[in-house]
Amino acid sequence: MSGSSTTTLTVLTLNCWGLKFISKKLEQRMEAIADNLAHSDYEIVCLQEVWVYKNFEGIKNKTKKRFPYARFYNSGVFGAGLAILSRYPIVEVSFHRYRLNGLPIKFTHGDWYVGKGVASAVVDHPVAGLIEVFNTHTHAGYGSKNNDIYLAHRVSEGWEISNLLKISASRGRNVIAMGDFNSEPETLVHKLITTHGQMTDAWQSQHPSTPASISTSSINHHTPVPFDPNNAIIQKGYTSNSPLNTWSKKTVKQAVRDRYAGQRIDFVFYRKTSRFWCSGSRVVFTEKIPDLDVSYSDHFGVEATFTLVGRDKNAVIPLSVWEQGGYEHLHVLDTRTLKNVGDLLKKDLSRSQAHSHIQVFFFYLSLLLIVGLIALEVLVAMEVIMTYHWVNIIIVVAICLLTAFGTIMGLHGFLFGNVEQSALQQFIQEVQSYAEGKKVLESRASSVGFLDDNGSSHRSSAAAGTSQIEIDPRFKL
Repeated sequence: MSGSSTTTLTVLTLNCWGLKFISKKLEQRMEAIADNLAHSDYEIVCLQEVWVYKNFEGIKNKTKKRFPYARFYNSGVFGAGLAILSRYPIVEVSFHRYRLNGLPIKFTHGDWYVGKGVASAVVDHPVAGLIEVFNTHTHAGYGSKNNDIYLAHRVSEGWEISNLLKISASRGRNVIAMGDFNSEPETLVHKLITTHGQMTDAWQSQHPSTPASISTSSINHHTPVPFDPNNAIIQKGYTSNSPLNTWSKKTVKQAVRDRYAGQRIDFVFYRKTSRFWCSGSRVVFTEKIPDLDVSYSDHFGVEATFTLVGRDKNAVIPLSVWEQGGYEHLHVLDTRTLKNVGDLLKKDLSRSQAHSHIQVFFFYLSLLLIVGLIALEVLVAMEVIMTYHWVNIIIVVAICLLTAFGTIMGLHGFLFGNVEQSALQQFIQEVQSYAEGKKVLESRASSVGFLDDNGSSHRSSAAAGTSQIEIDPRFKL
């Protein structure tokens, strides 16, 4: 392979649903995933929700012939649950923890305790050179679709990972980002990664004509195709909540009734260049585990195949690749998206401040009640107030409970709430600075004149009102 100037690279991302005591048949599923990977043709694999290190060791040992290089990333109290397997040497690793990482008080969500972030591994590929692979699992959505308390957190994560992706590309590396992004296409998170992060959605690049709705698509535009959840996997790349997944809450019968086929929230993104482009992508791990008759995980995996061209001077880039175009024109965040991001962060900042005020109020109320109960206990002890013995026990228990409650409210109101608000304020400042800088650069680009070969003065094409795309200098490599 090392002697070839052109080759392919096949990668996989899979959420393993590996939370012990909650995930069903965890050990058997992890072994089945390891067996599947050991006999696969993948060269780089990104896994999420491998919370138990013992499970990672099991996967690593079973797949070491196929993937001699493997890394597990530690973060938070329980670990980030992220792992990267590679057929090629991993020469550098890092982990970036998200600045907005949930709150300790929401212990049932677990995001703060696992310390979610972005895992990175720089792989030395024999043809393409250095490839930096990013693996992440962003915050899940809790609550209704219109009342997602972690939407701002996920958007901030999209902003952070986009900055990391740009930095990596600016160092001359090929860039791939995979994982469970808990956001569907056309959302702010997806838009941030594909514009601000300068990345391409591998699955979407191979399925540009995906129908808007598989339940209403038709061959002749008159006769609707019968609802089939399998079409959602093949045509739309759905990976989560599919009724064909044995761990889904909806049965196929319910899905047909509700016209519900799942979501596409697992992605493979890549930085497209004339030497690195996607040549195929599909949803995998859709079959059931032999002998167990259950799905490998509550998510299906996403596979992507890339064509890589070596950097040697004799490497030939097919004409068909050049005809695709667009490599030199990088997308830039539009003003509307920047405003939407800024407004969302400001709204979440107001929410966080309101919650902190409420928590501080409960802290002082608890403190006041504790002082009152202590005074009452003293009066009872001094026999100023005569009462039953069991009343003393109730007072002591109440003091203990109020102390615990008040401490938690105080910590969140004064400490954790301020940490969240500081992070939100910083993100708002970054987005505002970016928007202001964008206006300055666009204004400068539109006003710059130039001299032709005869020395005559001319305005730039942007000033002349042409449709030529002006590239933000911050994105030029």
